Amino acid sequence: MAKFPRTLRIPIRLDDDPGYRGSVHDDAVARGMGFRAALIPGAFVYGHVSRLAVDAWGADWVRRGSMGARFRRPVHDGDVLTAEVSGLVDAGSGQRAEVTLRNQEGEEVATGWVAMPRQDPVPPRIEDCPVLPLPEPPHAVEPGGMMVGTRLGSRNAVLTEEEFHRSLAAFDERHPLYRDGGLVHSGCLIRRTMADANRSFRLPAPVVFVSGEAQHFAPVSPGQRLATSGTVTAVYERNGRHYFETEEILVVDGARVAARFRRTSIYA
Repeated sequence: MAKFPRTLRIPIRLDDDPGYRGSVHDDAVARGMGFRAALIPGAFVYGHVSRLAVDAWGADWVRRGSMGARFRRPVHDGDVLTAEVSGLVDAGSGQRAEVTLRNQEGEEVATGWVAMPRQDPVPPRIEDCPVLPLPEPPHAVEPGGMMVGTRLGSRNAVLTEEEFHRSLAAFDERHPLYRDGGLVHSGCLIRRTMADANRSFRLPAPVVFVSGEAQHFAPVSPGQRLATSGTVTAVYERNGRHYFETEEILVVDGARVAARFRRTSIYA
């Protein structure tokens, strides 16, 4: 039976990716906008939630586990989060634990869950997962102009050893399953599909990652070719903000499906 710590302290730091310069992930820009420090991308918070699942279920979770996360408040560079984890419950199809993340002020910044099914999940058929090139130029989308059914493009490129280790450092990921076992962690995978989705469009504002769910079907290793077969599944406006939902299927070496990500984002 998997065991979780009831609480876990998680120091948060931002890596030095030059791509952050001039964005809200740049300390000077964020402070100029009234934030106390650079904002942490949602995928990093997502990655810390996934770490709880790996601690509990190990490689089996990487192969067939699932999780979800919803982001409530900004997380800043230098924050120290506390993860509060519920006991495991029988969710019918398997085991599940709920997760709440709070910052050092006690504010709830994210909620989520991690789960392990009783039976291996069935992946989408590879024949139903076409991979399209990234559009050049990207499709220009105005507020309210995102369309359901739009197909996403993909970089469709090998994940190199250098990229793999750079991702481990960016996520401050030290679990031996990844570092020594050569398995790619969920945070890296969702960032890969997110990048493909976001690069498929020229959007009016930086994308804000609101929530995401993952279902894993097979482990991924560096050196494999990763592609995204994705679709816009919903669009709506709420309180003046424009949202889009995507389903992003991670295809490995053009031959099998490794994961499915469902993501909600604000684009304007």
